[in-house]
Amino acid sequence: MSERSGRRFDMSVIAADGLASGALALGTALLLQASVGTEGVGPTAATLSDAFSLLFGAAIGLAAGSACVAFAARTGPRILTGLIAGVLGYALILAPTLIGTAPSDVSVPESISTAALAAALVTPAILLGATVGAGIRGYRTTDLYRRPR
Repeated sequence: MSERSGRRFDMSVIAADGLASGALALGTALLLQASVGTEGVGPTAATLSDAFSLLFGAAIGLAAGSACVAFAARTGPRILTGLIAGVLGYALILAPTLIGTAPSDVSVPESISTAALAAALVTPAILLGATVGAGIRGYRTTDLYRRPR
């Protein structure tokens, strides 16, 4: 329970949509990587293009997922609910995938540090998505104690 606001978080929405947010981010990242062609470029440019496509796709998927979570939250602070679900989706879906699919010449500690760096890079997208979702929800409904105009 959130002591500051006196309201509970919508745990069912956080759990279910957090996993859905991670799955959406993984699917978006793989789709964007497959759609970007790297024919005719050198190996370094192709690797950088693939890495950027995966990171950008994951950021788009997490932003869309956290926006949906913030929009669907019934109780508690919506932005914080979307942020928690986005980070949960990253931690449960994307980070293990990133660590598990690392090349064989990369050690596990290096993979974990790469996952931590990627988390820092996608966190602004998660926060933006949660803010947009909460903002849209705020404009669509009125409070119970306020008269509709």
